[in-house]
Amino acid sequence: MKREIIILTASVLTLVFGCALEELLPKFAGVGFPVLLMSSIYLASKRNMAASLMFAVAAGAAEDSLCALPFATSAAFFAVSAVFVQFTELKWSTFACAFPAYQLWLGMCIESQNGSIFGRFLTSIPVGLVTAGFVWCILGWVELKGAMDEK
Repeated sequence: MKREIIILTASVLTLVFGCALEELLPKFAGVGFPVLLMSSIYLASKRNMAASLMFAVAAGAAEDSLCALPFATSAAFFAVSAVFVQFTELKWSTFACAFPAYQLWLGMCIESQNGSIFGRFLTSIPVGLVTAGFVWCILGWVELKGAMDEK
């Protein structure tokens, strides 16, 4: 029971700090840092299906509200990404491809965007990779210090 409370607390704090970072970090060519998306992929590679899916939907809903996107636009993509990682174990490929795919997803779901979809797609590749590296290191460190994997 204690382990689940620690994991729940860490997940809520990840959502809070992820939302804050996405709002505070600068945007390049209309593309921000995908902290919540990378956090949901990271947790999907470490947790069971139910926990990772709940976090992905919560992170997607937070992303929708931060960016004023239509209902469940990000939540659906985050959930699909989490399920993909759970079933295929391709976490590194998902880390690399998720944010450019998310930009294409947004291009299909909403009409008006800041900048062209091609420019956003190209900018999202290095921004997504940098964010994935930082999220992996920071969340790994938090799990290590919080002793979340100990029984």
